[in-house]
Amino acid sequence: MAHRAALLAVLLSCPPAARAGMTPAAESHMEEGIRSLYALDYPASRGAFRHIITEEPDNPFGYLAEAGGIWWQAAAEFGLFKGTPTLQGLFEADIAGALRTSKALMRSKDPGQRADAYFVSGMTLGTKGQWDLLRGHYVQAYFDGRKAVKHLKKCLKIDRDYGDAYLGLGVYDYQAGHLGGVLKLSVLLGVKGDVKRGLERIALAARQGRYASRQAAQFLSSIYILDEQDFARALPIIQELRQEYPESPYFQFLESYLDHRLGDWDGSYREAHFLFERLKTDPPAMKRKLLSLVCSLTGEKCLDPALTNATLPWFEHAIEASAKAKPGPWETFLRLCRGQAADIAGDRERALSDYRWVLTQPDALGFKARARECLKTACGQENSLTFLRSLSREGEAAPPADGTPKAPAAEGAGDDPSDEP
Repeated sequence: MAHRAALLAVLLSCPPAARAGMTPAAESHMEEGIRSLYALDYPASRGAFRHIITEEPDNPFGYLAEAGGIWWQAAAEFGLFKGTPTLQGLFEADIAGALRTSKALMRSKDPGQRADAYFVSGMTLGTKGQWDLLRGHYVQAYFDGRKAVKHLKKCLKIDRDYGDAYLGLGVYDYQAGHLGGVLKLSVLLGVKGDVKRGLERIALAARQGRYASRQAAQFLSSIYILDEQDFARALPIIQELRQEYPESPYFQFLESYLDHRLGDWDGSYREAHFLFERLKTDPPAMKRKLLSLVCSLTGEKCLDPALTNATLPWFEHAIEASAKAKPGPWETFLRLCRGQAADIAGDRERALSDYRWVLTQPDALGFKARARECLKTACGQENSLTFLRSLSREGEAAPPADGTPKAPAAEGAGDDPSDEP
């Protein structure tokens, strides 16, 4: 259940697409950053958002966008902050920057700027609350969430048509109602949510949002997939997002997954094969995306033996379908994946058979090296996670350790100027 909370949190913090006060260049950077994020090219996404911060340092949207992108990656790549502390520092600095710059705009004479300021502050406080939860700071998370709701309501008071604010309000309602007991908030503080109202508000943001409608739609689909397991309702949402972001391997992977869960195994196979053919044109980039594709739906349970064992029938079907054609990189990839799935599930003999088969084929995309490793030592859950994490960082420059502002204490940084001291 914890991985669900993390994914919901990251969807809350996804960056809005653009705002009226942005320059055309900043709007272009924002769109580029979002497209790179959904393409699972995290360095490019951060680079695009960083351009906004550099060029418009007083614009709070840039900081929220970068923080949201980092948190989104952290949900897809479980354990990211532990393995990459510089990203944690950048995330915390961005949260502080968004709160600081939005607070400065709350006194603007322009009602549009004030509405933007309360929206960004509310979304940032919500994101900060999720970070508090991750660290076990439940009381602070409650107060951040309560303040986030207050600021989002102020946004709507200034501009009642600011549909994006309903995303944050809906998330708070949904999480407090659906996950309150799990997150210990309902027990500690008597927090009560409203799941039905939360879903209605998120759907409203998806329909009427100016900035975050796509993120609201993605959030809604994640609820249907992870919590409700209503795959039929999730599929058309993912299909629409995929049409808008055709270069996104993430949405294509989700469509393949949903086809499978809805019983369309042939459709799922075709989507997976098509995705592989797209990604294999750039093997290093493909390998960096695998961790997000493998772990994005399972979080801390990524490659759990029982869950992994449940994937074996799909691999059997896919290998049978691929065997009708001449063996090539696709079947090699499938055989290696099935071998590792069997290894994780505890079926070593079945795994060894697939690794040996891979070694009889011409090397493709570097798969033979992994098969050799797994022949020598069983590639169980921890081994495979370590391998995927190493691939995700291969060839990627680390975030700058120097020159990144340290995050000041953010508590209270987003206070409403009308609040009493």
